[in-house]
Amino acid sequence: MIDIECIHDAAKVLKGLIVRTPTVFSPVLSERANAQIFLKLENLQLTGAFKIRGALNKMSRLTSSERKSGVITASSGNHGLAVSYGAKVLDLEATVYVPENPNLEKLAAIKALGARVTRVGKDYEEAYGKAIENQRKTGAVFIHAFDDPAIVAGQGTTGLEVLQDHPELDTLIVPVGGGGLISGIAAAAKAMKPEIRVIGVQSEGAPAVYESWRRGRIVRKKSVETIADGLASRQPGDLTFHMIQKYVDEMFLVTDSQICQAILFLAKKLHIIAEPSAAASLAALLFKYKPRVKEKIGLIISGGNISSELLKRLLNSGS
Repeated sequence: MIDIECIHDAAKVLKGLIVRTPTVFSPVLSERANAQIFLKLENLQLTGAFKIRGALNKMSRLTSSERKSGVITASSGNHGLAVSYGAKVLDLEATVYVPENPNLEKLAAIKALGARVTRVGKDYEEAYGKAIENQRKTGAVFIHAFDDPAIVAGQGTTGLEVLQDHPELDTLIVPVGGGGLISGIAAAAKAMKPEIRVIGVQSEGAPAVYESWRRGRIVRKKSVETIADGLASRQPGDLTFHMIQKYVDEMFLVTDSQICQAILFLAKKLHIIAEPSAAASLAALLFKYKPRVKEKIGLIISGGNISSELLKRLLNSGS
């Protein structure tokens, strides 16, 4: 399990390597929700998403012999981009396995950073299986997208920053894919303020962590289907499952339609560009969570790497 000291240590490693993104008050959302709403803007992070925190924390700790072996990973997009960025900064060779139908703009960004890319499988899990096969053959270091202590600790620095900036918060609402982000944030938040509530959000089309949390055991889905590629995990990891069981107070499911409405709200009302997985936290606030009057709520806007095609389509459709 990851504790607050691991997260503070990660913050020291990451200092100067990442952006300390702002947590901003939203008058528009606060009036709508009859609460006080703050947004942690990880869409302003160097690679456009929070994933760089975990990847750089993990990769910065590799031994010299491990660095010579290079790194390999599997990703639906943002983690691969983070690993590619880290490899460029640390002068490592990187190989990234992505599904056959990735976000093409994320894919182009990964390639532009110099990583080798293999497209295989219909989703993250199938790409992950092929990446593991290759790792065993080559001896490269595998950088897991979420189920690794250094990854979780790195993601936890997001929560550290939120509560350092706004210790008055009562509740945090966090998007959940494999669970690395919410595990790290929850560990930091509960250590800093034990009474704070931590709420997770998944897509109805990819509910493995939600179902695992409810049932008290790891649930594996045969397939997932959601517009939010960053949430498209078939199961939580062992580490993230146990941390979510320990720290997370509530979880909600939102539909792809609700996510799209949240993307449009952020773009049109707040002039914030968010990808589908990042907008899930707002979707939960708009459609599922009932705030107390004047409750102080932090929404994690986890990334802004939405495809221009999807954003254009949503803006043109109005829904």
